[in-house]
Amino acid sequence: MNNIEYLIEKFLEYIKSYRKFSQNTLLSYQKDLDNFLTFLKDNEILDINRISKRTIQKFMIYLSEKNLSPRSISRHLSSLRSFYNFLIFNDFININPMEEIQNPKLPQKIVKYFDEDSINEILDLMEKDGEILQDFAIMEILYATGLRVSEICELTKSNIDFESEIIKVKGKGNKIRIIPMTTRLLEILKKLNIDKLENNQTIFRTKRGGKLYPKYIERIVKKYLSDISEDGRVYPHIIRHTFATHLLDRGADIGAIKELLGHESLETTTIYTHVSIEHLKKIYKKTHPKS
Repeated sequence: MNNIEYLIEKFLEYIKSYRKFSQNTLLSYQKDLDNFLTFLKDNEILDINRISKRTIQKFMIYLSEKNLSPRSISRHLSSLRSFYNFLIFNDFININPMEEIQNPKLPQKIVKYFDEDSINEILDLMEKDGEILQDFAIMEILYATGLRVSEICELTKSNIDFESEIIKVKGKGNKIRIIPMTTRLLEILKKLNIDKLENNQTIFRTKRGGKLYPKYIERIVKKYLSDISEDGRVYPHIIRHTFATHLLDRGADIGAIKELLGHESLETTTIYTHVSIEHLKKIYKKTHPKS
């Protein structure tokens, strides 16, 4: 079957049923491949075997003319690579037009993070306010573990091992990773009385008793951290960046940080090396007598 639309449907079904990708990842793949399909239909290409390296290059130009950023174009190409790997593996095609395609050069991504004093001052103040225990627990778990927002929303009683002082979390691609807990995080979770929950019950709930969702956590982060943000922009992932940057600044191995963050590739984690170097430059300029 060489119909492109059919093959895209088979691929999306595969990553949903067998790879167990998250809903957000699925939507991202679907959006990218829908854009590719629209481009192909506009050019009256409906047979997968008619797609060549030149077709992909024209698609890149098509995306660029729509004012998509180099990063967004790179994401589209990554989606196409996964799609074509699936087609090759399942013998739908024999030639992969993506093999010689290179991603556009990306500008150096600047990772935003908070300094230690600022984030700890906020957390210390929250600890003294007994009325915001869950908010404090969410903020502390973000900074103490570097968990993704989606992972925090899914945390259940069975994920917490108080005896071993670890959290077992299911991340992207259903991969399990182990993260140590700080003493303060242990104490906060004990105060939440999660031992009274059923094993499959989520730890954090909304004020109405519903399951926590990403936008809820985003509002909490903005509420407590907007004042210490230089540009006023705050989102939960900044705390994940802060977690990784502070570990690196204090001498943690980049490979260990990769495992704690649940990154598939070390290349993804190395961006924090750049951040740490920039941090050292700032310290040097402030403190060296000749700077």
